[in-house]
Amino acid sequence: MIRIFLVGLLIFAVLPALSSDEVYRDAGAGAFSFLKIDPGARAAALGGTGVINSGSLAGFTNPALLASLETGAIAAGHNQWLGDASQNYLAWNFLAGPVTCALGGRFLHVGNLEMRNEATSEPLDSFSAWDMSFHAAGAVRLGIFDLGAGFKILREKIWLESSSGVAFDAGLVIHPMTNLDIAAAVQHIGPSVIMVDNEFRLPSTWRAGARYTFGLPIGLLALSGEIRKPLDNSFSAGSGLEYTPKRWLSLRFGMRFLDDSRDLTAGMGLSAGGWILDYAFVPVNYAMGTVHRFSLQRSL
Repeated sequence: MIRIFLVGLLIFAVLPALSSDEVYRDAGAGAFSFLKIDPGARAAALGGTGVINSGSLAGFTNPALLASLETGAIAAGHNQWLGDASQNYLAWNFLAGPVTCALGGRFLHVGNLEMRNEATSEPLDSFSAWDMSFHAAGAVRLGIFDLGAGFKILREKIWLESSSGVAFDAGLVIHPMTNLDIAAAVQHIGPSVIMVDNEFRLPSTWRAGARYTFGLPIGLLALSGEIRKPLDNSFSAGSGLEYTPKRWLSLRFGMRFLDDSRDLTAGMGLSAGGWILDYAFVPVNYAMGTVHRFSLQRSL
């Protein structure tokens, strides 16, 4: 049973990223790898720059971004990941005096994983795996600084085995000049978890990025960049360009670097009557298919 579980764990762990031709020295050291899949469609279309471009979904990525929200909002979305993997999420942001708060949850499910005890042409059976997390976060603005912190409860089940844990996030956004935002965050900091009598660390990650917005004769142009380093993988980076010719339309293009599994990204955003619909198109290399992401937000 342990051998079957470990095969499933390996498959589940590599879903979020395949970042180089060589195996990273700490690959497989972190549990709850789904935490490295940012839920937002906007950030995904902009090269995965979630540390600076998460907006109403900031409670999942960089809680300090919540301080920039002017109103409360409800956001939900769907991420059709690789194969049979899919992710759904829901977030609620609200103002509590000087603090902008967020509550949310996400659920990722992978089905039809093949079960084998040894190399065979046909599997013995199939099984599924799922992850879920429940989040709470808050942020305040102090002059040119936005400070945020978050807490989350984690749960994972692979076939018959399950594990639980808790983790913390912290973020910072600096506004040193007009139209420039600089952000940094540490994510998934918490105690190790136990699965099938084995101890695994959480995929602790640090991220840093920036966004600069230009005024054009027609609309706005924003350039973004991010670099990140998770516990169990090497450095990766991303950049994005967002052009907003009209208030109701945003066109997005991005590029991921140091990540052999993905490179170009694209998407768009539409808004009307307090509603915002975001879409991201993320082709994946190695004939693994294409990731489609959708997010829907309603201002309160």
